[in-house]
Amino acid sequence: MEWYMGKYIRPLSDAVFTIASDDLWIESLAIQQLHTTANLPNMQRVVGMPDLHPGRGYPIGAAFFSVGRFYPARRRGNGAGNRNGPLL
Repeated sequence: MEWYMGKYIRPLSDAVFTIASDDLWIESLAIQQLHTTANLPNMQRVVGMPDLHPGRGYPIGAAFFSVGRFYPARRRGNGAGNRNGPLL
């Protein structure tokens, strides 16, 4: 069996995507949090990964791309998965 990442990238809106197989169950609250986060000012893209689950206001297991704005609340206390690039 060959795996192609393209068939698992699913657009939910212009700015919200998930990367997951058809059999993966994702909590609806996590999807709702993806959409809520995508509506923050300057947020360009929000992508839920296969380990996506609800957090305290923001989803856990997701990647976020914003331009000109940094959201400190998006960082987790343990630093897991944090990658801060330059502000454009």
